[in-house]
Amino acid sequence: MNKNNQKNSAIKLFGLLTSTSPNKVFSSIALGGLGGAAYSLLVPMVLLSLQPPLSRIMRPEFETSYWLFGILEVSHPKQALFFFSVCLFILLCRGLSGSLMIQVSVDATVKLRKKMYGRITDLPIQKLDEIGPSRLLTAINKDVEQIAYGASTIPSILVAATTMFGMLGFLLYLRMEIFLFVLALIALGFITYQIPIRFGGKHLMKGRNNFDDIQEGIRGLIYGAKELKLNKKKQQDFLYEELYKSEDEFSQATKSGQTFVIFANNYSNLISFFTIGAVAYVMANYFTLTRDAILGSVMILLYIMGPITVLVGAMSTIVTAKVAAKKLNLLFDEMTIEPSTSKSSVEIRQPSQLKLENIEYVHPALKNEKSGFHIGPINLTFNPGEITYLVGGNGSGKTTLGKLVSLHYIPSNGRVYFDDELIDETNRDVCRQSISAIYSDFYLFTKLFGLSKQGSQERATELLKELGLDEKVTIHNGCFSSTQLSDGQKKRLALLVSYLEDRPIYIFDEWAADQDPEFKEIFYHKILPDLKKLNKVVVVITHDDRYFHLADKLVSMESGRVVKEVGPQADKAAQNQHTQEVEDVI
Repeated sequence: MNKNNQKNSAIKLFGLLTSTSPNKVFSSIALGGLGGAAYSLLVPMVLLSLQPPLSRIMRPEFETSYWLFGILEVSHPKQALFFFSVCLFILLCRGLSGSLMIQVSVDATVKLRKKMYGRITDLPIQKLDEIGPSRLLTAINKDVEQIAYGASTIPSILVAATTMFGMLGFLLYLRMEIFLFVLALIALGFITYQIPIRFGGKHLMKGRNNFDDIQEGIRGLIYGAKELKLNKKKQQDFLYEELYKSEDEFSQATKSGQTFVIFANNYSNLISFFTIGAVAYVMANYFTLTRDAILGSVMILLYIMGPITVLVGAMSTIVTAKVAAKKLNLLFDEMTIEPSTSKSSVEIRQPSQLKLENIEYVHPALKNEKSGFHIGPINLTFNPGEITYLVGGNGSGKTTLGKLVSLHYIPSNGRVYFDDELIDETNRDVCRQSISAIYSDFYLFTKLFGLSKQGSQERATELLKELGLDEKVTIHNGCFSSTQLSDGQKKRLALLVSYLEDRPIYIFDEWAADQDPEFKEIFYHKILPDLKKLNKVVVVITHDDRYFHLADKLVSMESGRVVKEVGPQADKAAQNQHTQEVEDVI
């Protein structure tokens, strides 16, 4: 983010509120302003009540005391009634203003989160992998909350400023010289207050960056627990380098930042007393000030501490919100938007052929490097009613090729065709709707989203039994009773969902790796042939050499390239020879 954008962060914060509910924001500010203006009348009213009444009607002999409930004697009942009426008016205005602002703040938080959800769904998979879940989760769970909270304090700043300027207006009424002197000192106080706040903001920004590293470390601690248990040295190195070190840096930066902020807040709380001391001990030596003028000035300056405290407290909140806004804006800059269809349901294409022509893929992080793993060039054709096995050693590029086939990854070079139609950014999202894929890092949803509940549930119940899950899982109203299953059982449940989606193209990445021999047999001898009979394009990434002979086409990969392809036209001897070669590579 450039410096200009940083300076406009507060405007962006306020814009978040006005874009969410402009009428409520205006009403909140208006009510808060009225409350602040009324609040500024309280001290003048008290001071005037201590002065001899100027009006004949307000003189003591014309205004008798009033006994409240026969117990409490109230002097100057008319002034007292007006005073307490103003207090009730302030309570009503501020209460309504705060209530409206809370509503807007909550709505703004939800709106910003929904925006994040939309940006994530529009994010290309390559970019999603590059950014990583830790930064996204921190942005949603922490930054959004701080931004919305910071934005909600902006109206309170305006209200406090209204009160402060109202009090300064009364000070102007008392004595011009005192007003100018006090105004200059308060301005000086606010300017000097910004110095520690700026230092604090820099340290808090550094701490916020460390927090991203901590989140990534926590992911490794949880998801890598099994590996860390088996290697004590690895565990200790990981804890120190990825968590303890980041935690210490976060702690140091946060403590330094908060120390500056606390110092600034305490300094601001004393601005009024510094000003009172300057009026009493300095200004009185240069101007002839009456006792009433000094008393009035002191009361106003004591009273003005409340609005100043609100302003200062809000400023520190704004600093934190600006840090969060800067991080979120930087994240938004990275989150490129992939063109997608706006329709909730898209007609599924029925391609007769999926063709890759001179496909190459280089990971975005490696584009500027001369060396690094890349895919291609690759030329392959996948036909309906045909089962293709992608085989090869670990790191040969099978999964990356699978993601190119599923259109999750966008080729660096080359073209992909559905029949004779070139796939580009204008139709890629629509073409994806013809594909169902289960990768090794699949996610199992708890509901049958995007499927007709009635028809899907009946077929799902049958499939549960076929896949040996009927005693583990039931389906009610499209929801699974449980997803707390073994890895193999989760894959079977994912296969059930994929089968129900009934797409023209199916991709399975090492699906059988976690399965018992019984279900491997079912997968290779029943599920895949059934999909073939339904005229589906079937792509299977596998190491199971026992089943290579079941493929219509066997494609072996090595170092990101197709080294051999045996199609259905090859004789049995050629297939067997190829199978042996692949086994030797694996």
